Amino acid sequence: MMKKTASFKFNKWLTGVLIPVLIALQCPLCPVPQAEAMSVYLTAPSAVIMDESTGAVLYSKSPNVKRAPASTVKILTALVILDRLPLDQWVTISSRVEGVEPSKLYLRGGEKIQVYDLLQAILMNSANDAALALAIGAAGSEYEFSKMMNQKAIALGAQNSNFKKASGLPAEGQYSTVYDLALIMRAAMNSVVIASILKKKASMMRTAEGKVYYLKSHNKMLWRRYDVIGKTGWTRQAGYCFVGSAGYAGKRLIVSMLGSKRLWTDVTAMAQAMSGYKPRELISYGDRGNDVFAIQSALRRAGYFHTRATGYYGKITVKAVRSFQRAKKIEADGIVGAETRAALSSYM
Repeated sequence: MMKKTASFKFNKWLTGVLIPVLIALQCPLCPVPQAEAMSVYLTAPSAVIMDESTGAVLYSKSPNVKRAPASTVKILTALVILDRLPLDQWVTISSRVEGVEPSKLYLRGGEKIQVYDLLQAILMNSANDAALALAIGAAGSEYEFSKMMNQKAIALGAQNSNFKKASGLPAEGQYSTVYDLALIMRAAMNSVVIASILKKKASMMRTAEGKVYYLKSHNKMLWRRYDVIGKTGWTRQAGYCFVGSAGYAGKRLIVSMLGSKRLWTDVTAMAQAMSGYKPRELISYGDRGNDVFAIQSALRRAGYFHTRATGYYGKITVKAVRSFQRAKKIEADGIVGAETRAALSSYM
């Protein structure tokens, strides 16, 4: 009897736990079930959540659509630099960096700055001039450096990307996908240097001549309660972008998104989804959060909310909900419960 029980338990574990995990590992781009996907409302058209240790994709939304990557490219730039230059090497800043578009530190040609400090500048301040300085220092030109970037990306499994600029500034023919960027970020998290810099809220760097530059991270999640480190990006073409690593239940998950309209709302929503956050059963006047933002966005698509979604459930939202409820013959109490949420689902 004991052998039969042990065999039954093993078979139950095999079919219920091991086989699904193996399937997930062999099919990293398999879409999550629709019910799970609906629990994460994002303005970003493309997003991925990936298990950092296994590479398994836990959530995906248009993971292989090619989009402009903006400054998330700087994660790859950092990886290439770490392969090529020692951290304590002094880089003489080329005068070519002075004409680079912001964001930048306004470095001056002839200044000498160590590689580590320039890495801090690109990963924290997203300094485009520092990225170009590193590219020139490692390869002599940004064109030659872009070849190194693409070689590195392919070696990491990023097959649907083409990188042209170390900074991620717009360039014809430059593109990536959230899946490729997740792979690159996953590799970056194996670097103690990159991971430690991404955890910093503020720092400084000093030139060989004694000039000091003060640095502050663009990642607002460092000041919030979620354990999320990473690299931001924005251009008019790309929209808001983010690639990073989030801590959850003793493990780390890679998050990647491109084209967001509300970056921190989307990053927070992904962090909440990873932490097992569930939408409130009732949403009403005075509430705030991503679920309120999702309701407002759905009401706007339905034609009842005529202003920008804010994530705050104020009087305008109450009025819009009541109008929607009347049209759907639901009790017009201005509160979003199960019935109202179900009626809004086709707009979410």
